Amino acid sequence: MLAWTAIACHEAAKPAQAAAAPLAPNEVRVDTASGKLAYIHVQQPMLRNERVIAALPAQVVMNEDRTVRVLTPVAGRIASLDAAPGDEVAAGAALAHIVSPDLGQAASEFAKARAAAAQTRAAIARVQDLYDHHVAALKDLEQARADDQQAEAELTRARARMSTLGADTGFTSRYVLRAPIGGIIVDRTANPGAEVRPDSPTPLFTITSLDVVWLTANVYQRDLAAIPRGAKLRFTTDAVPGREYEATVTYVSGTLDPQTRTAVVRATMPNVAHALRPQETGTARVLVPEKTPVLVIPTRALVTHGTDTVVYLETAPGRYLRRVVTVGDDDGATAVITSGVAPGDRVVVDGSLFLEGESARAS
Repeated sequence: MLAWTAIACHEAAKPAQAAAAPLAPNEVRVDTASGKLAYIHVQQPMLRNERVIAALPAQVVMNEDRTVRVLTPVAGRIASLDAAPGDEVAAGAALAHIVSPDLGQAASEFAKARAAAAQTRAAIARVQDLYDHHVAALKDLEQARADDQQAEAELTRARARMSTLGADTGFTSRYVLRAPIGGIIVDRTANPGAEVRPDSPTPLFTITSLDVVWLTANVYQRDLAAIPRGAKLRFTTDAVPGREYEATVTYVSGTLDPQTRTAVVRATMPNVAHALRPQETGTARVLVPEKTPVLVIPTRALVTHGTDTVVYLETAPGRYLRRVVTVGDDDGATAVITSGVAPGDRVVVDGSLFLEGESARAS
């Protein structure tokens, strides 16, 4: 009986001895049952064939190649509106109905020209029959043909006028203003009852396609050499957290702003699911290719420990090892690690400051 008691006491002492075992150098342990592990997240370093050389404030703007500011081709009064800001419209969709004397006059002129052309065609047939029976003179037939050509020319002009207005050839004074392209209505100045004119400098609607947007940034002269046309930018914004968008530089201004000493750089950027909206701001990181892949980790994983920059590596659940690293480029979001971390390591990216505090208390 005494022997069994001694064995049980010896076995019960093992966990206590393990828990009291001294920590390895640079090691931090967290009780897996404490719930603190929920605040610690790890990930493996990423391999990239490019590195970031600059981080620039940037703004999403409308793609002017896919933006139309809609004016009215007729003078008149807005009778009703069919679209509001924020609506997505298809090409040809009705935007507004305008009661227009201009359209009524154009429709009237077309109807008169069509009737005149029909009359001259009938006159040719009559004169031709009389001429064939030697009743009418040749000059009468020639005059009938000339009158018909003039009538056809006037009909063509009237039809072109109706086509220019975008109206059908029926008699009406109500003009339908339609969307010339598909996209989002980002601005509308039209109001019911307002008088409109084709020479007005203010567009009634502004429509833009959000499939591809522009990204603009102001670049300091020291970075211009690294941002030619075709360069790649990686854009992030708080409006779409956790997402990165790649943009391609298509324009670099040829002059610098005399006040800021910066040049405007514009890039085109696919906008999947229209997640980005004009005027949203964020950060554009300038990428340059690397001959060999580099290891990249989130900057928030880095901790200052004395004079060293360190990260914490997960070696087992609740066990973490502090490792001194050498940092290359750091754009504030991601950092290039040149030594101290291997591709398969599990780096603590959230909770590293907590582990640093635990390490300080343990020491």
